[in-house]
Formats: sequence, structure tokens, C-alpha cells
Amino acid sequence: MSIYFKKIFRYVLFLLLSVFLFIPMWFVHLFLKKPSNDAKWKPQYALLPEIDLDDDNISIKNLRDFRYHPDKSIAQANYKNETFKLSKMQKVWYGISHFGPHGLAHVLLSFEFSDGKYLVLSIEARLKKRHLGYNALKGLFGTYTKFMVFATEQDVIGLRTHVRGEKLYLYPLDISELYTKALLLNYLGRAQSLHTTPSFYNSVTDNCMTSLLIESQDFDNIVSWMDRRVLFPGYSDEIAHELDLIDNNRPLEELRRMALVDPAVTTLEDPDFSKKIRANFIASP
Repeated sequence: MSIYFKKIFRYVLFLLLSVFLFIPMWFVHLFLKKPSNDAKWKPQYALLPEIDLDDDNISIKNLRDFRYHPDKSIAQANYKNETFKLSKMQKVWYGISHFGPHGLAHVLLSFEFSDGKYLVLSIEARLKKRHLGYNALKGLFGTYTKFMVFATEQDVIGLRTHVRGEKLYLYPLDISELYTKALLLNYLGRAQSLHTTPSFYNSVTDNCMTSLLIESQDFDNIVSWMDRRVLFPGYSDEIAHELDLIDNNRPLEELRRMALVDPAVTTLEDPDFSKKIRANFIASP
């Protein structure tokens, strides 16, 4: 069987599985179950970020800055009130944190400002106190409410690199300043809307990577969206490389070596934490 027919066969198989399994379950949740903000949440999901936009100023209340014990329990439940200048935003970083084999990963964005500030966005499942943990399969079927975490890099990235020991890759995105600002404003608006209009979390169709792909004309049909690298975000840097979202003048393997965060180079309380985890890109010409 040729490579072409093998590819078509996989797409047909995926469609059949969707029709007989995923779609009926999705419709049941859509019509019979409604998302809600009223629940006993785990502490890291208890407070929704509150956002105020005033001309050039972005004020965020309940910006998360937690610290964690080696056993992953919460050591310090810190929240900050922080103001960012939209005019000072200069770069967006795309993070992929591998928590399992075969492309199982969580993706995130970090917005860098010229005054040295960083703002992380992580779209996550809002876990209740009774939840033992996150289940990726359940995340496809309206089990969890969506939570848009705005946090420090020490919280979201540090939890994954320094506490969980996950392999996390952090790539600078090659996108225009105008698109960078529009991207952040779009996410801020969506986060604020969750106060009055909660929605279900979906581990495939609503994450940082899929939001980027929606803006790409190269992903404009169902075949594109069934790409395994969309379904398994651990491979999503391949898509970003192909679409020039990250530097395609270098081989992807070289970029991966540069993007891999080494937790040994810094501690979470190091004031230069953000610079040190990007040392390979900062030193690169």
C-alpha cells in the first residue's frame, strides 16, 4: 500500500471513530451538561484572573505565583496584582512541556516585555478538589471547565521543569509585533469572559497551539486538523517550524537543543530565572 493510501486510510479511520464514539459523547455533554464556575476548586484554580484594560495599561489581579513542594503539593499560594505596558511587548515564546510518551504534552505561551517582565498564559482544565488529577482522555468530553492561567514563569514553567521534571522546550515565535499584541488582547478578552460565560475545556481543540493555527491559512481544512501533531501537541513544534512560526533557517533538531530548558542552570527564586532558561537563544547570533 502506498504512503498516500496509508494516509487516506488513517484519516478515514479517524473519521469513523469520531462518528461512532467522540461525536455522540460530545453532543450529550453539549446539550445535557453545562459548565459552571460554582464548585470547590483546587487552590491553584480557585481564583479567576481579573483583567482591566486602560489604553496602554494591562492590569491583572490574581496573577498566580505559586511555589510547590517536591511532592507537587502547594508550598506557597501566592497571588500578585501586576500591570503590563502593551507598548512594551516585544516577543512571544511558545512552550511545549512533555508529561508523557508519544506526543503527550502541554503547551503554553509566554509574553516578553522590554522592561524585563514576562506573562505566562496556560489554558488548563479547572480541577475540583475531588479530582485526583487531570485525565487527557476525559479532557476531550466536557469533563472539565476551562481555566486560563495568567502567571509568572516561575509558577507555570518552574512547576514543570523543577518540580515535575518534565522536558520543556521554549521557542521564540517569529510573528509580527502587531499580531503579538492582538494575540494577547484576544486571550485577555477570552479570560475575562469566563467570569460570566464559563466553557468546557478541550485538550485538543482549545489550547495555545490550536489558537495559533486558527490564524494560519495553511490549516483551513479537516485534513489539516486531523494531523497527528495537532492531536498530540508534543509534536507541534514540527508544525510551527513548517509554518515559519519558529525560525526555519535552522534545522528543527538544532532548535530543539537550543529550546530545551535545563533546570540546573537556575533556581525558581533567581531574579534572572527567565533569562537563564533562554540562555541558548540569547547567546545565539
